[in-house]
Amino acid sequence: MCIFMNNFLSKRACVNIKSMVVLLLSVLVALISLYVYNERRIQADDFALGKENTSRSESWNGIPFTGRNIVEISAIVRQYSDLQSNHKSKQQKIILWLGNSQLHTINQFKLGEHLAPYWLRKLALCEDCLVPLGLSLSNANPQEAFVLSQYVVKRVALSALVLQVEFMGFREDGVRGEFSKIATPDMVNSLRDYSVGKNLALLASGAVGNDGVAKNEAGLDGVPKQDIEGLLTDKLGEIWPLWKDRANLRSNVLGDLFTFRNWALNISSASQRKIIKPRYQKNILALEDLLASLRDANVPVVIYSAPVRQDYPLPYDGVEYSKWKEQIELLANSYSATYVNLDKLIPPQNWGSNFGPDIDFMHFQEAGHKIIAEELYPLIQSRMK
Repeated sequence: MCIFMNNFLSKRACVNIKSMVVLLLSVLVALISLYVYNERRIQADDFALGKENTSRSESWNGIPFTGRNIVEISAIVRQYSDLQSNHKSKQQKIILWLGNSQLHTINQFKLGEHLAPYWLRKLALCEDCLVPLGLSLSNANPQEAFVLSQYVVKRVALSALVLQVEFMGFREDGVRGEFSKIATPDMVNSLRDYSVGKNLALLASGAVGNDGVAKNEAGLDGVPKQDIEGLLTDKLGEIWPLWKDRANLRSNVLGDLFTFRNWALNISSASQRKIIKPRYQKNILALEDLLASLRDANVPVVIYSAPVRQDYPLPYDGVEYSKWKEQIELLANSYSATYVNLDKLIPPQNWGSNFGPDIDFMHFQEAGHKIIAEELYPLIQSRMK
């Protein structure tokens, strides 16, 4: 009996050791795979730009005046706010130009080429008298444009606002998490005065996630939970570099999931997209709030429909797209804004190459940036205060 029990326990111990070895080897392989996977660096905002496109930022005499993410945008707004406060702006007329990646991307970029805000600045009659702050976010939607407009208007005296609207942006919803970095109390409070502003104020301040679920901010001994979590996260990042770099891992995973979904469902850039009604309505309300707030602040507004590549069938429902442009024009007229449809402005030769079914309908070469600046300049001049 004793011999049997000893044999049984020995076999069981052997099985446990083997299981532990397999588990440890699995963890080791997983960690190595994660480190290798993390070697691929992805700029999340630029993921969908395509291989021919280059995102850019512009400076003038060493001072940046275009930004393509919240960090760059907040730095630019702070700098121009300080210049105006210290009376160092030389009576410059500052224009806020809001848009999506079209505003900060050049197709087939060559050294020395520039974005539309730069060419608009070059058209001014005198050196340094017109400053277009080109603030843009990839896949931006009108809700984000509304929040950005409130942020800038409260810090910089504007002579006009130029707003790019794009049909696909009305399929997006909410504001990205980075907005919490600029969610100052005065901006959040100003949002609450408008129809969609209350929810956007919560999103921008980080009180709720983009899924609409409230975050738990319960305190522990008078210290907010999120502060403790942030401290622990920072300390763990100092010990384990992979934890600190988890944002890049997340971007890699989401990018691969996006690519897999498109492959599995046979989706390409030319696939027709229809509106998502709840998101569309929320974005229309946000656009109306933006126009109302700028009218109240006595800031003239020029709205334009973004240029879209026209030598291929558009990836939109034609009826929905036409009705959308009509609605934008009606809204602009209702709030004394200037609307112009520029969707056919850029000629075919100024767009990019195609790669199989992937057609870039949104990003053009530098010549396109010059064309759009030349088209908008007289409209802006006629509205500037």
